[in-house]
Amino acid sequence: MDLSQGITSFMSTPSFTHLDFADLPIPAVLLSAEGNCVYCNQPAKQLTAQLELDNCINLIPAEFRHRVLSSAPLDLAQGAVYDTIYTSVYTYRWQVIGIHDNCILFLAYNLTDRENYRAILEHSVDGVYQTNREGKLVYANQSLADTFGYANPQTMCDQIENLANDLYAHQEDRKHFLEQLDMFGQVKSMELRMRKLDGSLIWIRLNGKAIKNTEGRTQSLVGTVHDITAQKDAESALTTAEEKFRSIFENSLAGLHQSTLDGRYLNVNQALARILGYDSPEECISSISHIGKNVYVRPHEWLKAMKRLRKEGYFTLNEVEIYTRDGQKRWVAVSNRLVKATSDQPEHIEGSVMDVTDSKRALERIQYLAHYDSLTTLPNRVFFHNELSRQIEDIDDGILSSLSLILIDLDNFKDINDTQGHVTGDMLLIKTAHRLQDLLGNRGQAYRLGGDEFAVILPNISERGKISEYLQAMMDLLSQPVELNDNDISCNISAGVAVYPEAREVILEGDNHQQLFRYADLALYRSKSLGRNRFTFFAAEMQHEALKEQQIEQELKRAIENDELCLHYQPLLHAKQKHLIGSEVLVRWPHPERGLIPPFEFIPIAEKTGLITRLDDWVLEAAIKQIATWLAADLNTVPLSVNISANRLNQRDFAQFVQSVIHKYQIPSELLCIEITEQNMIANLDNVHSTLALLRQTGVKVALDDFGTGYSSLSYLKRLPVDKLKIDRSFVMEMHEDPQDRAIIKTVLELGHGLGIWVNAEGVENQVQVNMLQDLGVDEFQGFFFSRPLPLEDFEQTYLMQLEKQV
Repeated sequence: MDLSQGITSFMSTPSFTHLDFADLPIPAVLLSAEGNCVYCNQPAKQLTAQLELDNCINLIPAEFRHRVLSSAPLDLAQGAVYDTIYTSVYTYRWQVIGIHDNCILFLAYNLTDRENYRAILEHSVDGVYQTNREGKLVYANQSLADTFGYANPQTMCDQIENLANDLYAHQEDRKHFLEQLDMFGQVKSMELRMRKLDGSLIWIRLNGKAIKNTEGRTQSLVGTVHDITAQKDAESALTTAEEKFRSIFENSLAGLHQSTLDGRYLNVNQALARILGYDSPEECISSISHIGKNVYVRPHEWLKAMKRLRKEGYFTLNEVEIYTRDGQKRWVAVSNRLVKATSDQPEHIEGSVMDVTDSKRALERIQYLAHYDSLTTLPNRVFFHNELSRQIEDIDDGILSSLSLILIDLDNFKDINDTQGHVTGDMLLIKTAHRLQDLLGNRGQAYRLGGDEFAVILPNISERGKISEYLQAMMDLLSQPVELNDNDISCNISAGVAVYPEAREVILEGDNHQQLFRYADLALYRSKSLGRNRFTFFAAEMQHEALKEQQIEQELKRAIENDELCLHYQPLLHAKQKHLIGSEVLVRWPHPERGLIPPFEFIPIAEKTGLITRLDDWVLEAAIKQIATWLAADLNTVPLSVNISANRLNQRDFAQFVQSVIHKYQIPSELLCIEITEQNMIANLDNVHSTLALLRQTGVKVALDDFGTGYSSLSYLKRLPVDKLKIDRSFVMEMHEDPQDRAIIKTVLELGHGLGIWVNAEGVENQVQVNMLQDLGVDEFQGFFFSRPLPLEDFEQTYLMQLEKQV
């Protein structure tokens, strides 16, 4: 018989023996009124053995036995129940089934599986529910209550009378859910919106199964609910982001692309198609079969870029020359990164392309002007010193045998300029340059150093006889009259010669090329002092000139040690408001015997001898000390700019020195600006970058002086931490007459402002320049039109005190 039949049969029997329940599948124990075991069936014995108990009596919890046996009369215990847990695992319910002839029958029901299922339901992370067909919630677990904002399941069941009205955001969803249940018997992963207790809407994933009666009609529903609001929000955000980035891709002014490592475009935007000369991205992709072969002017540069990309994973602002669709050449800056393969997409390249042709040409023009004289087209002073240094190194390395350096001045050129005008003077300089280079041919190179000063380098020529022949031929040719404005203009020359390595014997210290230049200059000076129109070779007896420089060096050294130098201050004015915003400090030497010595007389000597480092440090500390003095006097203080030489800038301790002096005088670091020139950075760009970065970290400003006269480059402008560009005075002086100068200034301003850099114009000398510079957008003025460099007292009285009154 089954369990229900056995118990029914037993309960209907007026008296019972163990034969009546021996076949029951559940534990049964018969106790006497005294508590002794009269009989236990086989399931009871098995449970006793399983729990390792002494006898079947101990199966019945002692508390329950005592309560039942203590009942008076005993019949009152009929139907009593007691739940117990064995070994923290098995849950049983003991029940008094019958009492007859002072015997009590106990039956045990195994509730373990039911409790496990209940625990699973109660602790499920998903909401679990049961409803009737009409939509009344009859069961909910805690997760379901939490999902919809109810305190507990019972409260939720009490308040939800109709799911369609109380929970569903749209009643059509409930209708659709029931239709699916009727059709398929279950619903899986239906996504819809429901309403929480507070009225807010959430997204849920709904599962349901119909429980049908014997007639096949759905009588209740069971299922789970999972809150997917966060997932939906993320999907919505992702969709928005994809749309946003697609818009950026398609509308970007920069060319953007995805491409393969074998040179095919996968995707390009309209900007890149336009750069390459195509009407649409589709046309661009279909027309270019290989980027390196079809686009790059030099295909090996593409191969090199791909090799670098595989090694490093990315590169930025790689400037290359490309062909457009119609065959024109353009310069572009390319940045690429390698995207690793995923399950969704293969390995590919993502990159950007910017057309920098106009900037490149402007920078090439600036670089040309930095190394070539705009009037004569000869290489200029910068080019000359670089070349002279290189050739001397070649001689020291055995590549060249010798060289002759000739410095040339035009005699009485100033008189011609003054009497005939600057135009005539310029024409004479141009004619002289052409004659000089034509005479030299490929045997040497002529340079214009500035003004009426020229230089010639003759490699592999050291015999004085041959040099004299060249010099005499130069003098004869250059002294021939030049017809200018219906006038015959003639001008003789004076020259000085130094030969290397012959001069190496008398070079005691310092840079060889600087010393050789110095010796040729001494020889030139001797030619002039002897009446001009002649040439002179440097000789050892001219060393007295060097001794004179050494005397200046020693006196300057003492002046620095004894604090005998002083600072002058040239105001920096806001270009729009014309008020004081800073000052550049310039060192002066009040000599006790020779009076105030200007810097151009002693700074070159300091640079040649290495004393420039100590001079820079003195100026820097004096400027910082003056700032501290103004602050202590409660004066309105403006930032001071200090020029630093290449020698000092490239020393590793420079940044630490600046920081130590700032700390010593306790001034705000933003009141100090370090000015450097482009030429200062060429020797060791990485070291300069490290030094300037350390200074910027402490708040010190950095200005790039004489911009446009050195090695101008977008790459270092982007790399270096620069706050200010100072346009060289050579571009400002003639800007009102020379459109090229205006174009260069405009280019520099666009470069600077595009990088967020303040731009200063040096050498402003008239109102016309002021107006033009203001129209171009210069940020800051400096020049004699506003003020010459002033002694401390004059600067304080004229500017700082007035600034105090304005405040």
